Amino acid sequence: MNLKKILAVGLSLSVALGVFGCNNKADNTPNDNTTNNTTNNTEGNKYEGTEYYRQYNDLYSTNITPLNNYTMYGTVEGVNNNYKNKEYPGNEKYLNEVKEAYRDSRDKLQSFVDGLKNDAKTEDANLKAANDELIAEGEKLIKDIDAKIKKLDEVPKDAYDKTQDEFINLVNDTTKLENETTNEFDKMIRDMNKMLGINTNSNTTTTKPSTKTTK
Repeated sequence: MNLKKILAVGLSLSVALGVFGCNNKADNTPNDNTTNNTTNNTEGNKYEGTEYYRQYNDLYSTNITPLNNYTMYGTVEGVNNNYKNKEYPGNEKYLNEVKEAYRDSRDKLQSFVDGLKNDAKTEDANLKAANDELIAEGEKLIKDIDAKIKKLDEVPKDAYDKTQDEFINLVNDTTKLENETTNEFDKMIRDMNKMLGINTNSNTTTTKPSTKTTK
């Protein structure tokens, strides 16, 4: 899902899921397909080869890129398109799959944020400021995803009797939080990638849980 929509997962990364998505592709980059590849454009970049660069790149590849797996949950349309050519698993199983996607996105975003805190060290003032801002927004996003998971856990069992379309819409509505404001995590990811000279390739997008956060 587009990172500027509710993670409709939710990680941010993600991290993730509300409706899921985040588009972490480099600016002006086509977005025709989804892959898990990134390319480095570090010519003339002062951060190339630094410890921070290596740590960030590893954290991004390990925790943010895999969130592509959850793009289908970003919108009702995306979910319906996913089941055009394969069997719908049933309402209860579908709900469990959505919750697992949120949990996995949350966990990966948490690992990403923890890595930025503990492993991605730098003495560069500008880079440190960008790192700290990314951590702060990531933590907001993780909190938001936890709230969405809690709401999904409260879906009553009698809702399983709804039709497929009704239930998919119900789940989508359940992931919406009151008093939501746009989370800047997706923009900060793109800005950090640009600062480091790391650009997703022409066909890459990554997704994370919701890009909305409570005030």
